Amino acid sequence: MNDLRFKIERESMCAGVTVLDTSVEQSVEKDFVLPDYCADIFRILKCIVDCTVTSQSINGSKLTFELGVTARVLYCSENDSSVKSIVQKMFFTKTAELPDSCACPSVRITPRCDYVNCRVISPRRLDIRGAVTSHIKVVCEQKQSIVTDAQGCNIQLKKSLVTFPSSRLIADKRITVIEELSLPEDKPPVEQVIRTQCTIEQGEKKIIAGKLITKGDAVVKMLYSCVNTAGENTIEAMRFSIPFSQIIDIEGIDESYDADVEIIASGCEMILPTDEQPKIECELVMLVNCTAVKYRTADVVTDAYSTSFECETKTVGMDLSQQEESISGSCRVSAKAGADDEIVRVYDVWAQADNVSLRNDEQSGDAIVSGNVRFFLLAASSERPVFLEAQQPFEYTVEAQKLGDTGISDVQPCVSVSSCDYIMSPSGVELTAELDICAAANTSKTKPLISDIIVDTQRPKQKDTSCAVKLCRCAQGEDIWDIAKRYSTSVNAIIEENELDEQGSAAQTMLLIPLTD
Repeated sequence: MNDLRFKIERESMCAGVTVLDTSVEQSVEKDFVLPDYCADIFRILKCIVDCTVTSQSINGSKLTFELGVTARVLYCSENDSSVKSIVQKMFFTKTAELPDSCACPSVRITPRCDYVNCRVISPRRLDIRGAVTSHIKVVCEQKQSIVTDAQGCNIQLKKSLVTFPSSRLIADKRITVIEELSLPEDKPPVEQVIRTQCTIEQGEKKIIAGKLITKGDAVVKMLYSCVNTAGENTIEAMRFSIPFSQIIDIEGIDESYDADVEIIASGCEMILPTDEQPKIECELVMLVNCTAVKYRTADVVTDAYSTSFECETKTVGMDLSQQEESISGSCRVSAKAGADDEIVRVYDVWAQADNVSLRNDEQSGDAIVSGNVRFFLLAASSERPVFLEAQQPFEYTVEAQKLGDTGISDVQPCVSVSSCDYIMSPSGVELTAELDICAAANTSKTKPLISDIIVDTQRPKQKDTSCAVKLCRCAQGEDIWDIAKRYSTSVNAIIEENELDEQGSAAQTMLLIPLTD
């Protein structure tokens, strides 16, 4: 007798879905007069633009963030060999619309300077024109109920063991660290800061109930002008390491979660010594973004039918991507920078990676990370200070065998410059950058799962009652599930009738199909 009581068991799946992937542009325009304490401009060496996100917030469906743009102009005065610097800071408020249903949003904003031009209007007046593009990616939470089991109405279930995200937590925090720094005794006092650079070296992270503890070091590099013991104008570089440890409150987090932490240096301000403050004070602002995901492995229903009644299933395609170990490597990129005059001293070199992209080679299956490295060099020739630039494209190949059964995710790969060095030669300066490259290797992508099963008990299946068994011709390796579904019988009945060893596929061309209720 058919059991008309039908019961479904479900579990909740929680996945991250990209709801916004766009870019917004901001023009940068600044016309200003030098303060009285600054020397007149005779020659511009370089205008360097750094852009960061200083704050971000979501109110309803509107994302608002503040974009900080710092323009640092390096210049020389007439009959003066020292490098001088003037800084202009600008702040812009930008917005983006999110879907109304966006829950638990994770926001990543990456600004970059597209171009900058600096024009001297007069020895006391400058005009800066440029543009900054901010790439915005917002991932929101998508919850979906999926069927894990069902009983009654002679329901037949096809299951698959699936690992899926069952919970997702988001947290962000703005951290300000103020540290007093001292110059070594053999270093001359700071006259003016020429350039600062901050990189974050993430350390260990630890999860305890309701909290995430993250540690690391902020490595700060400062380039400054000074007068050496011989009374000559020169430039010196200093490197400081500032350790930090922060506790981030995340309600519900415990050791069962996998946490991905991103720490971005949002600001680095060097306050020079005064009579009241004898040491250099570094004010460092960092933005911490954390996404924690709990994964669960369970048998879930991927197909279903009833042997007694007409049955309808509803499916949903869920992204079951699960990040494995990151694929990482390094490569070296070299370029040459030349000047009209012979370079006698290099003050500082640095580099940055631009236009990074990821593509798959269809023939080999390799993953290729490519982009462009821009080199910057502040030096002195026999006549004057000079600022040189060079650029060189690069490619890094992740061989297909290293990927295994995984694929490269659609997120932007991470490329950072771990070191930059130089060698002086008669023809110029040979520059070399060491790149650290990483990309997330993910498991299979979207898979159709059953979200609901509807059995119509008012519509029993029409069956041939003239026989109890039918003879079926099937293809070699045909799935027994498909055969059983076609004849509205059970997989176990076919296996028992034909004395098969496995439930997967048929190993013979003729099968006996019992017509069960």
